[in-house]
Amino acid sequence: QYNDAFGDHAISCAMEGETIVRHNALRDDLHRSAITAGLTSRREVRRLLPGIDARPADIFIRRWIRRRDTAFDVTVINPLQRATVDRAAAGPGHALEVALRRKNTQSFEACQREDIVFVPLPVETLGGWHADAAAEITRIARALARETGKEERTAIQHLFKRLSISLARGNAALILSRKPNSLPPELTGDRSDRPTD
Repeated sequence: QYNDAFGDHAISCAMEGETIVRHNALRDDLHRSAITAGLTSRREVRRLLPGIDARPADIFIRRWIRRRDTAFDVTVINPLQRATVDRAAAGPGHALEVALRRKNTQSFEACQREDIVFVPLPVETLGGWHADAAAEITRIARALARETGKEERTAIQHLFKRLSISLARGNAALILSRKPNSLPPELTGDRSDRPTD
């Protein structure tokens, strides 16, 4: 696979599976934090919705929001893709709203019928979280602080930093696995720009 000049396409290209690896790294960071916080967290729970094969819960936490079972669905969106770049440039957070609506359309009503709170967790490839997602991640970090005795502010900062590192690693893997469209002359030996006698 080839890269574009700025890597914009590479960080959202699903051809080689690295987007799944990046997604799973974020999911696992949140799941481990919830477990350490003493929450009854499970990953990729099957058969939550009768008669539907979909798995809306990357992370499933029992009795979490308003003492109801909660399904968290992590989703990464690239604001630089053609479908969103113009409006994302004009209004920060546009791509996150697109991702939120898409996930809610897929699973919100089906989860509601089973008395499950469905919460998408959209994050941009460039690092910004949707405000609703950030609020839920902060709640998990606060539970982690209570369970471990850490200062709350420190626990929140550490969790968001951990997620940022996983996201950056995933982006780097996507870019590095793709060849550039063209190599600089010093690597190809092409000296066509050299002055002639």
